[in-house]
Amino acid sequence: MRFLSFFLLSGLWCGLLFAQRPADYSSQQAAGYQLGVIPGLQTLDKALHFAVVGDWGRQGEYRQRDVALQMARAMAGLSGSFIISTGDNFYPSGVMSTQDPLWQSSFEQVYTYAWLQAPWYPVLGNHDYGGNPDAQVAYSGISRRWRMPGRYYSFKKRLPGGGKVLFVCIDTNGLEPGYYKNEDLAPALSQQDTTAQLQWLRQTLSDTDPDLRWRVVVGHHPVYTAGKRIAVTGPVRKVIEPILNRYAVDLYLCGHDHDLQYNKPAGPTHHFLSGAGSELSNFPHKTPENVFYAGVNGFMTFSIQADQFLVQAIDYKGEILFSRVLSKAQTARK
Repeated sequence: MRFLSFFLLSGLWCGLLFAQRPADYSSQQAAGYQLGVIPGLQTLDKALHFAVVGDWGRQGEYRQRDVALQMARAMAGLSGSFIISTGDNFYPSGVMSTQDPLWQSSFEQVYTYAWLQAPWYPVLGNHDYGGNPDAQVAYSGISRRWRMPGRYYSFKKRLPGGGKVLFVCIDTNGLEPGYYKNEDLAPALSQQDTTAQLQWLRQTLSDTDPDLRWRVVVGHHPVYTAGKRIAVTGPVRKVIEPILNRYAVDLYLCGHDHDLQYNKPAGPTHHFLSGAGSELSNFPHKTPENVFYAGVNGFMTFSIQADQFLVQAIDYKGEILFSRVLSKAQTARK
């Protein structure tokens, strides 16, 4: 009887732990919200909610505007706090200054919805190095929502239910040896001290804050991918994966491949690729690490509590392609 009672209580506790519910738009609609909803969108109570999008800056084309609309709907349904951009923010060759016209045509005039006026935390992609990457850093002094204080940086967010999340945004371009032979990328890359950045990364991840519950690293290049660039992840993986493992990083968020993926190799880190903000590159491969792949325009949302998080992959039509709740305990196994 005691065993049965324990079993039932344990089952009830697990049910509560993983409880999720449909997102409720009613209070938004009562206040006059008319943008529309995402059917089936889920949420977790007392969670930190945000969206992740990458490889998007194409002046509204390649369904960039369609993705922007669905992101706004998701942020409204979740009451999202911020947006993470996984790089390649401006095609084809970044921006040259804070006054570059692409700021308007690819960012300001595309992500116009009220719920997309939340803070954006971007990282740099390889296309961003075709222009002046420091112009994107400088734009943080002009825009109220563009938050890129350096080519790499970190920030913390408090969880509504208690605890904190550490976000570490890195510049992975210097880890690609071939870029130093590219006449368009090499000049700006030569200004980057990759060794210093990696020392900073280790130091930042070793944070001993007792309230820290999750460590999230954001970079442009994938450590694992089942997409087009499956054959060129080696250099980045060789450098980054040992650091992710050593500091028990929970999530690695990236782009570069133009699709949506969830990869889970052995070790503590869940790898989420969100690089489908505009132009697609739908070239799937079967890999032992791949859990989910969709070669369709879209983005991801995350809802993080102290001991679990909910991830949802949403396409440009507002269809939920993938949804899963993962617990803190599951960060140690596949």
